Amino acid sequence: MQSNGRNTDLLGSFTEQMVGAVVAANYRAADVFTKYGIDYCCGGQVSVGQACAEKGLDPAALMDEVTQAEQSGPVAAYNQWGLDFLADYIVNQHHAYTKTMIPRLAAMMEAVIAAHAESHPELHAIDANWQAVSGELVMHMQKEELMLFPYIKRLVRSSQEGDSLPRPKFGSAAELIELMEDEHQSTGDQLAAIEEGSGGFAPPEDACPTFQALYRYLEEFQAQTKEHVHLENNILFPKTIALEAQQKAH
Repeated sequence: MQSNGRNTDLLGSFTEQMVGAVVAANYRAADVFTKYGIDYCCGGQVSVGQACAEKGLDPAALMDEVTQAEQSGPVAAYNQWGLDFLADYIVNQHHAYTKTMIPRLAAMMEAVIAAHAESHPELHAIDANWQAVSGELVMHMQKEELMLFPYIKRLVRSSQEGDSLPRPKFGSAAELIELMEDEHQSTGDQLAAIEEGSGGFAPPEDACPTFQALYRYLEEFQAQTKEHVHLENNILFPKTIALEAQQKAH
């Protein structure tokens, strides 16, 4: 009976956690949530219990899958990294990937539309969403690299050295992060529209190799962007806001 009690307690704790917090603790949980269409990045501030209710899932079965995924091997401990190190990692890994892929995907999109848009008019809507999301991401990353991330590094230095914290031109990290999160939501919505318009990134039977590669890379781009947004929304941003508040209180 004690075992059942412990299992009940574990399940209760699991369902009360925010989806984003579960993934922040171990990123392998992201694969399970993605499998069931649960948004862990932009929509990560929803409890597991609520997500299960919305998707018609058995919370106990989901907990078992998450536990198995978390035990399947080592994973980067993003949640334990320093904020300055995490910010650099995001720039060096995710921003670099995004900057490389945007022109590559744009060229592939142009070629596929020229060859296939007459028989596959859905490509025009996919392209419109791609143009919007890629343009927004370029500006978004620039704001992070020139404004938010340097301020995060100053915050970290201030907390370590006991220096006073100058007020940034953009007001506060909390204010800028609110804008960043709104932009993340827009990015997520546009990528979801691309996924829907492409039938889940499934190329049609008459797709040429470039058409097939376009959908494959768009799917990869979406997955990479979800990880990128997760690291910011669920780890970097809330910890930055907390550190800023702590520094202002001193």
